[in-house]
Amino acid sequence: MFAKAFSYAWLWIVRPGKAAEDQLYEERSVWIGFWTVAIFGLLYSITAILLWLAGFKPAFATILPIPRDSYYLWRTFFTIPWAVLTWFFAGAVIHLWNHIFSRERRLADILGPLGLALAIPWFFFTWIPETFVAPILGPSVFPPWPFWVEMIRLAIGVLWMAALIFIAARKVYEANWLRAAGSAILGLAVFAVMFLIFLR
Repeated sequence: MFAKAFSYAWLWIVRPGKAAEDQLYEERSVWIGFWTVAIFGLLYSITAILLWLAGFKPAFATILPIPRDSYYLWRTFFTIPWAVLTWFFAGAVIHLWNHIFSRERRLADILGPLGLALAIPWFFFTWIPETFVAPILGPSVFPPWPFWVEMIRLAIGVLWMAALIFIAARKVYEANWLRAAGSAILGLAVFAVMFLIFLR
């Protein structure tokens, strides 16, 4: 299963359209999506404990009543459930949106591709810099780099994520560009809400 997930991850990077089509005929597609976001959540949990050990604090308080001093310690424990719930809620909203226009697909059909569409951009533009760059810059409020760098980093990741969700919706639901764009917007909206509530 893990080897299959990694092979699909590579295909989503180099040929996302083909990856989405192939996953439609993959019997274990939904589990590939699940394990992709679960593994990402595990990696992000490791990053959280490293940030806490390095003395980092979030620049802004979270909506959750968690002290800033121990936020990254607590995030170690809720990141995996956060990743899985975000994936499922985003998939459900995207599916309900497309269900208005076509009832030929199941929720499971979008959950497989969506797992990779969410995790791959976040892996490159969140996990890698936060795990390997932030600790080098030393303990401070997070993020430790300039605000404009943070905005560019997040913007590229979000745009890439939107493009992959757009492609997934086009292939899974045979959606026109307007429906696929709506899918991307709704998927990102769910991701943003879950992010703002739980993560910093």
